[in-house]
Order: sequence, then structure tokens, then C-alpha cells
Amino acid sequence: MKGVKAHHIALRTPDFARAKAFYTEVLELPVAAEMPGRDCVFIDIGGTTIELTGAPDQAPGAAGALAHIAFEVDDIDETFAELKAKGVEFFIEPRDAGVMRIAFFRDPDGNALELFKSSVYRW
Repeated sequence: MKGVKAHHIALRTPDFARAKAFYTEVLELPVAAEMPGRDCVFIDIGGTTIELTGAPDQAPGAAGALAHIAFEVDDIDETFAELKAKGVEFFIEPRDAGVMRIAFFRDPDGNALELFKSSVYRW
């Protein structure tokens, strides 16, 4: 597969308005595109997008193949403090993991999200 690059990660949510507000207002990520007439938005996460789609019949946190989405940030501890001040609860607070510093929290539907910073890995 030549010329392949990431385009988006698809997340389904039973509460589209709540999930969209979390990603665009709490995490302050910009909307890259919206699908007119549908509960579907593409949210820019720097280098790829999240396709957030309404799925009203889906239970929050329904089992699926998604392990987590990682956001590389400049400063884990600063970002952690900003999100905590907005009421975001972390299930793994900032910690060192070898050459990386990480922290984990969940979106309103229970999808795991990671804050990631490495002094070695660049991809």
C-alpha cells in the first residue's frame, strides 16, 4: 500500500452533542469538516482527524476494537492541570513510562484518551 497516511479515527457516540462539546470545547480541538444534515463531524487532532458520528442506539462505552487515541502534547503536566480544571477525571495521572510521559482519561462515552510526550520517539 503505497502513499498511505492516516485520515481519521471513527468514534460512534449515543450523545452526539455531548461528545462534540467535549472534543471541541473541553479539549478545544477544531472542527475540520461537518456533514450537513447528519450527526457527523471531523475533528482535527493534528495530523489526522476523529470522525465523530451519532449512534443513538449505542450504549455508552460499548465494547469495540478501539484501545485509545493518543494526543501528543508539549507539556503533559500543564495539559493535565488544564483538563482537571475543566472537570476531566484521569484514570492514570501523569507518570513517566521509560522515555515517555503519559496520562489517561476518558471521553463522555468511556473511550480512553492518552496524553503522550516522548523525548525520543518522533513519528
